[in-house]
Parts: sequence; structure tokens; C-alpha cells
Amino acid sequence: MTYLSEGVLSHGLRVAVRPMSPADRAELQAGFQQLSEYTKYRRFMCSKPRLTSADARLLFDCEGLAVVLVWPRTSCDDVVLGIAHAIPVPGQPGTAEFCVVVADEIQGRGAGHLLTDALVQQARLEGIEYLTGYMFASNRAPARLLASAGEVVEDRIEAGAREMKVKLS
Repeated sequence: MTYLSEGVLSHGLRVAVRPMSPADRAELQAGFQQLSEYTKYRRFMCSKPRLTSADARLLFDCEGLAVVLVWPRTSCDDVVLGIAHAIPVPGQPGTAEFCVVVADEIQGRGAGHLLTDALVQQARLEGIEYLTGYMFASNRAPARLLASAGEVVEDRIEAGAREMKVKLS
């Protein structure tokens, strides 16, 4: 298996980041069911008890970039722990929407940074110049991750929602 990067989370778990593959789809859909309602709500900005077929198409069949954070295993398949996407924004060449989600058990331990760094590296190679992100204004973690990707050129908060745009550095 070829990994884009490897790292150690703050509690000692060794992890790696690799491009998402079609084989990850079933595990990611099952992993969604393991996320807390709170994490799902913060990620999708609405109640999301299950992934619809439209959600699955957007997440797994889009033309964008996707990387997964895994616990690499030698005796069996990698265990997927998180995912980050850069989905092209229609009508805005060179711009993609950024989204990330990691398993509840590893939130706040550096997983999001590893995913974001790898996604940004791949985005640059694909000619993406800007990442946008939409999140609750109170959800600071994705805002910090997005800001770490480059220069914040737009940051607007309205009605409890935050929209950011970052020029990749």
C-alpha cells in the first residue's frame, strides 16, 4: 500500500493517509453509522441519521479529491478512521469545497491536521488554488483546519453559519 503520509496521533496511535479507493466505500458507510449524532450534526449542519443515496454519490462518486486516514494493518485491511474531501465548486474553476470528518474517538488528537495536510498537497497537484468551507460558526475545528491550508481570503459569519475561502499556499 502506498501512503501519502504517515504520523502518530497525540495518544500514540500510528496512522497513515492514502487516496480513497472504491474499496473504502462500504467501510466508510458503516463508519458513518458509528459517528455520534453530535459529530454528524456538526459535519452536515443538520440531523443526518443515515446517508442517502444522493449523499453517497456526492461523497464517493464525485470528481473531487478524497483522502482517508487509516490505521495501517499488515495482517488485514487498513481500518478507515476519517476522510477529507475537496469537491469542485461548479462555475468556480480552481476552487473546491473542503470537508473533513474523523471518528469520534480520535477527534482532537491531530487526525484532522494529517488529513488536511495530505488533501492540500493533492489539491495543489490537481491545480486547485482555493478551498471553501461551510460550517457552524461555533465549530472552530474545521475553521482552524481550513485556515491552516493557506491565506484566508474570505471569512463570513451569518445566521450562525460560517463560510470561509482560503488561497492555498
